[in-house]
Amino acid sequence: MLSHLLSNDLSQSDRINFCFALANSYEKLEKQDDFFKFLNEGNRLRKEELNYSLERSQETLAIVKKIFSSMPSVNKESFLYKKSNIRPVFIVGMPRSGSTLVEQILSSHHAAHGVGEIEYLSKILSQLIQKYIKNNSEPITTLPNDEAIIENNNISDEDFLSIRHQYTKLLSLFNTSESVIVDKSIFNYRFIGFILKAFPEAKIIHLKRDARAICWSIYKHNFPQGGIGFGNDMEYLVSYYSSYSKMMNFWHEKFPNKIYDLNYENLTTNQEEEINKLLEYCELEWDDNCLKFHANKRAVKTASSLQVRKKIYQGSSEAWKKYEKHLKPMIKGLSSL
Repeated sequence: MLSHLLSNDLSQSDRINFCFALANSYEKLEKQDDFFKFLNEGNRLRKEELNYSLERSQETLAIVKKIFSSMPSVNKESFLYKKSNIRPVFIVGMPRSGSTLVEQILSSHHAAHGVGEIEYLSKILSQLIQKYIKNNSEPITTLPNDEAIIENNNISDEDFLSIRHQYTKLLSLFNTSESVIVDKSIFNYRFIGFILKAFPEAKIIHLKRDARAICWSIYKHNFPQGGIGFGNDMEYLVSYYSSYSKMMNFWHEKFPNKIYDLNYENLTTNQEEEINKLLEYCELEWDDNCLKFHANKRAVKTASSLQVRKKIYQGSSEAWKKYEKHLKPMIKGLSSL
């Protein structure tokens, strides 16, 4: 691999993959300096390749906050929904927070079906939000800055009904007999207000985990396809985590008692108790299969696909401590939040 990496014929993508593969090898050999030499270089090249804009991501959150800041936290009594046979459960939070594990647990229940990271809601809302922003034709991930003019932040009942109709119609395409559909598009944390307005019967599970464990796990993984743009730079990771944390605080204040915080560390140490509380929140009866989630053969398409085939293990949130001297900028940044 070292020989290939010296070649001038490698594409940027191949060079990135070799760096992460070498980092993985040196980690197993317990050669920390070499491990971080190639891990840092792989992340540097990946950041360059993705050309991610942290500012635009933060601007999206600012615009959503602006829309909901003056909006009532509950639906008007006259706003009546047609009852749906589908009851959605949204798992939200940061990558590497345990969302795949929780989806696997819930989808092992006889009345629930996991659909993975489908991104349906994000696509629907991209179209809706454009109606309230002047002179902008870019998608939701590249919205203008916080000074953008919101034409009307009192989104109509008809708009929320449209969100409800479009999303449930898309979910119905899965043609499953289970009534509870689990959507683990974790970046839906940005749109919790829209969810609670359009789906008053929905359940929202927010995964919480030690910030250092989350950010370290993101940084060391070479995510496929579009990657995780903020994950290839320690400074970006801290800034993004700060924005995410502030957004979740905003939602908790705006919609008290409407979001269920599930602590990953508690789940790994008190498995049965935490699963029981989770099922109660989701209004699902106890099912022993939820304790045997690792036997669930459903397809899993995330970086946690191998872990969820195993029983819950403890201690993963402490893994960053082994590399503390190499992670000082990240640890210092997160400790100041």
